[in-house]
Amino acid sequence: MSSIIDWFLTWWLRSGRYGWSKMHRRLFERRYLTTALPVASSFQEIEAYLKQVKWTMDGPLHLFDCISHPQVTWVKKKDDCDGFASLAAELLRRWNPNHNPVLVTALVRPVQKSHTVCAFSIAQGGLWFFDNASLRSEDCETCEDVVARIVQETQRLVCWDVRNPVTLEMIEFHKS
Repeated sequence: MSSIIDWFLTWWLRSGRYGWSKMHRRLFERRYLTTALPVASSFQEIEAYLKQVKWTMDGPLHLFDCISHPQVTWVKKKDDCDGFASLAAELLRRWNPNHNPVLVTALVRPVQKSHTVCAFSIAQGGLWFFDNASLRSEDCETCEDVVARIVQETQRLVCWDVRNPVTLEMIEFHKS
């Protein structure tokens, strides 16, 4: 049974999740695209904006939700981890595109502990990340280091990926 679930989770992260997100965005979220987002000029301002959003649980199995446009998260003032990551990435991108924000998702068992963060480059080299509404200024050299920080000891990593936050195109994919 475990291998079937792992196969499905790997397929979901590699293909299903982002196709579903793109379709959901096209069908249900277009009206939000004209919504103005706040303007940030520091990591602390982005963190303050993220703190105005309430974390809510994912859908069934904590899996079948979609990655909403950042404007949807901002208007509704609530979302799960991928909504926080998407909003953080867009605020970072608008403030300073040189930070190259990306979405990093780790699918783990148990599935409800899977998580998405917004990782980004810092001027001194390396990566920091927004973990929901918290800025984590840890010394990460790679996205793999970020995954290691967000996966807890009680979890078994199934797979992880790195995506462009605007297009949701895959940058990296790794199966454990």
